[in-house]
Amino acid sequence: MITLHRSSEDDPGFIEQAQWLVTGCIREYSPEEVYVIRIRDFFDYKWCYFSGKTLGAIGVSKFCDLTLPPFVPNRVISQDHYRRAGTNQDDYETSHASPLHIHQSSEANFKRFIRRTTNDGTAIWFSSGSRMTGRGSFMVYNVTPDIKFGWHVTFLKKAHWQIEKVTFTSKALVEALRDSGSNKQLQATSG
Repeated sequence: MITLHRSSEDDPGFIEQAQWLVTGCIREYSPEEVYVIRIRDFFDYKWCYFSGKTLGAIGVSKFCDLTLPPFVPNRVISQDHYRRAGTNQDDYETSHASPLHIHQSSEANFKRFIRRTTNDGTAIWFSSGSRMTGRGSFMVYNVTPDIKFGWHVTFLKKAHWQIEKVTFTSKALVEALRDSGSNKQLQATSG
């Protein structure tokens, strides 16, 4: 099972929500490989499907040719990569992969198609700093030979951590993934 590691900047409640979503996504999508990228600070939904800027100012999002979001490398705190290790849906092992986020021109960002990285994988980004800000970001790109899609969730801490906004999918689907991941985590700890 893939486990997120909490830093001192992360609120345990947000990391728990993110962990449940990671587990739920893996159960639902069953990818051959998984990227988990921790991004410095909160990032909003505009990063989902965002490809870069043209003419120095105009943001461009590409929905038909999904490109990697152009986070600059100094925002990437960590990147972990996993490959399926066996026939069991939950068996993944750490594997080496080139960094997804590299220094390059905006023009080059438009050509960083996720299919050049994986044809059967899930990339997950989540934000750091939730302890101080009381908010967190979680974004997923999933690619199979037949389809590719992405979605983003913003979490907010009130009395407890809750979903504030869901973009490019439904709140019900995100809640179902989270609940599935939560149930799997409970089974793993009790079994």
